[in-house]
Amino acid sequence: MKAIRCHGFGGNHRLETGLDVPRPGPGEVLVRVDASGICAADRAMWDATGPWDLSFPFTPGHEFTGTVVELGDGAADRHGLREGDRAIAELNITYGNDFFRQRGKYHLSDRMDVLGATLDGGWAEYMIYPADAVIHKVPDTLSNRAACYVEPLANAIHGVQRADIGFEDVVVIAGAGPIGMGMVQAARLKTPRKLILINPGEAKRKLALTLGADLAFHPDDPALGTTLDDLTGGRGADVFLEASGRGSAFLQGLDLIRKAGRMVVFGVYKDPVPFDLNILGEFKELDLRGGHLAPFTYATALDLMARGLIDGEACVTHSYPLEAYEEAITRKPQPGEVQIKVIFEPNKPG
Repeated sequence: MKAIRCHGFGGNHRLETGLDVPRPGPGEVLVRVDASGICAADRAMWDATGPWDLSFPFTPGHEFTGTVVELGDGAADRHGLREGDRAIAELNITYGNDFFRQRGKYHLSDRMDVLGATLDGGWAEYMIYPADAVIHKVPDTLSNRAACYVEPLANAIHGVQRADIGFEDVVVIAGAGPIGMGMVQAARLKTPRKLILINPGEAKRKLALTLGADLAFHPDDPALGTTLDDLTGGRGADVFLEASGRGSAFLQGLDLIRKAGRMVVFGVYKDPVPFDLNILGEFKELDLRGGHLAPFTYATALDLMARGLIDGEACVTHSYPLEAYEEAITRKPQPGEVQIKVIFEPNKPG
């Protein structure tokens, strides 16, 4: 088979051919990869700007969907699967019964493998879902492209859940990447009073308005502040979700959010962000919450897309074969173009 293998950070990726197709062990599932996404974390590995310490080589790709082609001993009963099913595995594989797993926070477990990092991921024609993976069947109504969007959407849903959005809330979301655009759609289902997106690119702002945002602004648009003042009597936003990974967006959130507001930080930041801690306590008494991964939200993401409540297809904008991996990983949007989720389709003919 073919696979993209990472031999080190800083663009040290290679397309390798003639690799053995892995065979599933007890409880494991072999899938033919139908689609596998490129995440900002994958680009950080390419650029050597990420905060992770990993062993090489490995096959990246933690956003994927595949068709079951072989089941290891006991895997059919363990996972409720049969050959021909389409299925997704959650990216984090946890073990044991540590403090966090006991409390339902398995995504924070001290013992964890990650598909596409410590275990081989989906940038390949075939991959193994481990015996300890949490695996979900893909509904027949979902395309492979929409199914590939489940992982970032599940993250977005977790972030929205962390925000505890209420009916009367004015909600601001910063960033219109895969997670930010998923947050727009998931937050709309919470029916806040107003839902506002902040993003530099006009094309993404226009798309967000079709996917659920009431208003969309460039971060430098002075109308953003005046609009928030008009909506809230000068108090500021009730909820601010930071999904851009930009320090400037986090700082803007501190400025725009009201006293006792809720702020969820879901971005991954390349550099430290200095700010005045007095804003959190002395001046605003903010409720600052982190967001990480997608505990218990993969099934929700699949269900919401299957019911037509979230449009996953709209968020998968570009597809490449494995052979064009460098172009795909480094791709930048053209002026006026919407680029959200770029994927590989390793087994697509032609």
